[in-house]
Amino acid sequence: MKSIRFRWHVFRQVTIAVVTVSFTGCSIFAPSMQTLQVSSSPDGATVVAGGKPVGETPIQFDAHRGKDLLIEVKKPGYQSQFRTTSRTLSSIGTVDVIGAYFILLPLLGLLSSGAWKHDPETYGFVLEPEK
Repeated sequence: MKSIRFRWHVFRQVTIAVVTVSFTGCSIFAPSMQTLQVSSSPDGATVVAGGKPVGETPIQFDAHRGKDLLIEVKKPGYQSQFRTTSRTLSSIGTVDVIGAYFILLPLLGLLSSGAWKHDPETYGFVLEPEK
């Protein structure tokens, strides 16, 4: 009889632990990178993201979701243009917020970069000739 009670107690504790870990911030398991697209008129402008050259327009590149990003587009004979990406809560981050209403542990997911996304994902630049 004691053995059955002990097994039930262990089963219950393991089940609680598994459920708790399952809801511990889904964002922790989300990708930390996001693909951004940059285009320009005229094409062939150099794109610098976060101080590092990433290529020429039109381009798609992966950017870290965890922080805002300064994008510079430049081409000889044209004025450089800058944009800063903004971050919003991703759908997975929203699930963490809702889960935190029931269990506090999903809030830990909001500390990971997977809880956020760059918005918008596509940036278009019209370069003006230098004066």
